[in-house]
This record gives sequence, structure tokens and C-alpha cells, in this order.
Amino acid sequence: MKIGVFVHSKTGNTARLALAVTHALREKGHDVAVELLRPVGKVNPGSPHVEFRNLPDATGYEAVLVGGPIWAFSASPVVTSAIKQIPGLKGKKALYFLTSFLPGPVSGCKRAQARVSGLLQEAGSVVLEGCSLSWGLWCSKKRLDSAVEKICATVLGGAA
Repeated sequence: MKIGVFVHSKTGNTARLALAVTHALREKGHDVAVELLRPVGKVNPGSPHVEFRNLPDATGYEAVLVGGPIWAFSASPVVTSAIKQIPGLKGKKALYFLTSFLPGPVSGCKRAQARVSGLLQEAGSVVLEGCSLSWGLWCSKKRLDSAVEKICATVLGGAA
């Protein structure tokens, strides 16, 4: 399967998860490309619109993974703006993954998941169940590996 991984990471934690997923999918024989979402200028939580230095095109992929951090209890505006602007999402399997410092119940995770899932649906994607990972003091290699396996199994339809 040809899979695009579009990721925004400010501290490197979301990129770490994206690279772990990419590595696992490649080990399973899939063609995976990673593209970092790079905004023009500074972006703050709540920014209504973000312009990009690069904007990936989902047209050539069978599935797209979109990852980003939770900022101020909401999905990163870099990720939400990118989903609105990325061409070729219609009809593609799409899965989101989000990262935060705080644990899920207090991070705004549910609201961020609903927002990103809704935007992917509006873009016409076939939205798969996403994943959130808290980095804080509670993230272990076991939790990272579990998130990677969940993402792989979901995007591959249980054939991870």
C-alpha cells in the first residue's frame, strides 16, 4: 500500500511517533512517504488560518496519516489548516494521530480528535479510528509501541 504521512511537530514528539509508524509500515512492505507540514511564519494556538511553505498532495496515496500535537487543549492549527488545504483527500483512507504532554482526559484530546476527524470527513476522506498519545511523564516505550501497532493495524485493516 502507498501511504502518505503528513505531520506537524514542534517539539519532536509527534515526529518521533510518525517515524516509528513509518518504520513499522515499511518493515511490513508498504511504500511510505513522510512529509513535514511547514507553516510560513509563527503559528499560535487558535490561529484561524495557516499558510504553508510546503503542502503535500494526497492524490498519489491509497491512505493518508495526519499527525500533530494538541496545543492549548485543541488540535494544532497547523494540522487543521492543512487538512482544509491538502488536495486529493477525497475517497482516501485517512487516520489521525495526536500527541500531548498532558494525559488524555485533561489534554483536550477528545475535542481535538473530534475536530480532526470532522475535518477529514468534510474533505471526503474515509476516516479511520485515530490514536492519541500522551508524552508527559507517563510515556514509555511500551505505550509508544502500542500506539504504533494500533495505527498500523487500523490503516492496514487489521492486517498489521
